[in-house]
Amino acid sequence: MMPPVEESSLLKLLEQGLDQPAYKRALLLLAAADAEVGSDDDLASIAIGQRDRRLLLLRERLFGSGMECTVGCPGCGESLEFSCAVADLCLDQLPSPGESLDLTQGEFTVRYRLPNSHDLQWVLENAGEGEGQARLLQRCIQRVTERGRDVTGQPLPESLLAALLEGMEQADPQGNMELDLTCPACAKRWQSPFDIVAYLWTELEAWGQRLLGDIHVLASAYGWTENEILAVSPWRRRHYLERVTQ
Repeated sequence: MMPPVEESSLLKLLEQGLDQPAYKRALLLLAAADAEVGSDDDLASIAIGQRDRRLLLLRERLFGSGMECTVGCPGCGESLEFSCAVADLCLDQLPSPGESLDLTQGEFTVRYRLPNSHDLQWVLENAGEGEGQARLLQRCIQRVTERGRDVTGQPLPESLLAALLEGMEQADPQGNMELDLTCPACAKRWQSPFDIVAYLWTELEAWGQRLLGDIHVLASAYGWTENEILAVSPWRRRHYLERVTQ
């Protein structure tokens, strides 16, 4: 079970994550979820599916299981509001950390691993526009043989790269979460990706703004410091706020 996360730690996390890319924010969230999970390098080495599963569980611990979502229909543009639960997205069976996988297609055999946050960082810093997916695949390929001959590092057929991408998605479905949706206005059906990093960060930002607003009100009314206010339980804090705003 994950230990509780202190409000002061979450506020610090939000400040640290300002202007940071998504992969970095995800690592900050993982570190806040459990201080004993290991070093930053250990966290960055976790496969994306493992990472996102931990973030789903963190979201459940912070805000509960139910999630309210809004997306635009790609067919008619209608705004679609719906609810889902952490349990709907959280898979039980995930690949073992660091596991190497093999894909055989025709005369080629590819040994590869699943992408992690190190790879996302590298692609962000090194890949040109439109190169991200191809460069990510290259990063995760460990060895390629053609009819038993080592051809690692040589250009590969597009069909093989497409099969490799599909193999990665099948091996780590938690890292590619999609929701099956139907538009009530035009009946269009489609799969919408669910980005737990963006979703959770948006929720945390809204929570942080509310908390800082409460701190401002109580500090103005009672002269307390931020640390003194955060030391007061949320239940007692709410009652103080009710009296101040009456």
